[in-house]
Amino acid sequence: MSITALIAPQLPLLRRYARALSGSQASGDNHVVAMLEALVADQSAFDRSLEPRVAVYALFSSVWNANPMNRLIDEAASAATADRRIEAITPLPRQAFLLTAVEGFSPWDAATILGVDADTFAELLAEASRQIGEQVSSRVLVIEDEPIIAM
Repeated sequence: MSITALIAPQLPLLRRYARALSGSQASGDNHVVAMLEALVADQSAFDRSLEPRVAVYALFSSVWNANPMNRLIDEAASAATADRRIEAITPLPRQAFLLTAVEGFSPWDAATILGVDADTFAELLAEASRQIGEQVSSRVLVIEDEPIIAM
């Protein structure tokens, strides 16, 4: 089967992932185009030993992570309380979270996509959970003169 036939059905889902990862459709699409250009330049980059969807995401991940700007933390998003989004999660844990929670990959496939072992992937997912928990946590002050009611 041709590489085109293997990749074409994956592109709509990959575009959704790229949008979620980058924060905008234009940026996500640019990264998908960069992946396709890398594939045209070197067809051996597509790992035919993997299931096609996993192979496409793995190739995209390698292109995404090769860009130094994609490894930076968005300080503005992580600092702004009113604008807390997925971009506030550090890059690799964000990818691990999106691959499993949004794209529905098993932890094993997501680890393969990111090129990490199972233990490292579990740590990335735990870190994403911790960071998401920090975003939604809040402090509450209860003012009540009756101790039992206050509890």
